[in-house]
Amino acid sequence: MSAANPKAVWVPHLASLPDWRSRAVLARNFRVWRRNWKTSFVPPAMEPVVSFFAFGLGLGAHVGGIAIDGRTVDYATWMAPGLLAYAVFTSSYYEALYGSYVRMFYQKTWDGMLASQVEVRHVVWGEILWAGLRGTMNAAVVAGVLGLGCALGVLDLHWPWLAVLPLLGFVAAWAFAAAALIFTALVPSIDHMNYAVFLVGFPLSLTSGTYFPVEAAGPWLHLVMQVNPLFHLASVYRALLIGGDVAGPMVGLALTAGVGLVVTAGFAHGLLRRRVLGD
Repeated sequence: MSAANPKAVWVPHLASLPDWRSRAVLARNFRVWRRNWKTSFVPPAMEPVVSFFAFGLGLGAHVGGIAIDGRTVDYATWMAPGLLAYAVFTSSYYEALYGSYVRMFYQKTWDGMLASQVEVRHVVWGEILWAGLRGTMNAAVVAGVLGLGCALGVLDLHWPWLAVLPLLGFVAAWAFAAAALIFTALVPSIDHMNYAVFLVGFPLSLTSGTYFPVEAAGPWLHLVMQVNPLFHLASVYRALLIGGDVAGPMVGLALTAGVGLVVTAGFAHGLLRRRVLGD
């Protein structure tokens, strides 16, 4: 740690977000992804689609209607917005976990970038931006499938919103990616990612108003979810696609994602700087 600026490694460096070097890291990751997009994009994007058919249509046939905004909707319609939020979260979170770790540890990509004008803070923000873009692209695929469901009469959604909701998820995904980078900095090996997956990622994916109403699980879980950006993202999507209060969930999303991004990006930058540079 530099004696001249002892707090530097813990500062999130928000000014580095629009820096050309952060965008260069994003562009580099995109170029590599474009070469292998058939294997790196299609399978992850299909996971929430398969979940929709398995749970929304399969399990939904045995589940009664769910009350929302004074009316009752079928389970598949209720679940669809949560599945869109689920796609944003899992794509960005796991990209920052596994993809960033592979580039840092195995491929030594970060070492090559750090030998240029790029600094650790630009790598961190570039990885966050890239993970957010991955979440947006996968959510766009899910949105397309949901739009098809509306056209076939399977879902009853305000379908015009499907064109813009993945873009809203792009910003929310930054907070998920920044949190994942903390684990990327801490785990001693890729096998230890199981802690971040099964103790954090998997529970949040299922208990954030994505597959079932959190209120039905008890007030304590609903209270915990108030600090979870994924819960608010699913609530915003559901309010826009089905109906209900949008202002409350939107404020909750802005606060939790904004504060979460600043805090976790700061910790991720400090921990990654220590791991990569030994500061």
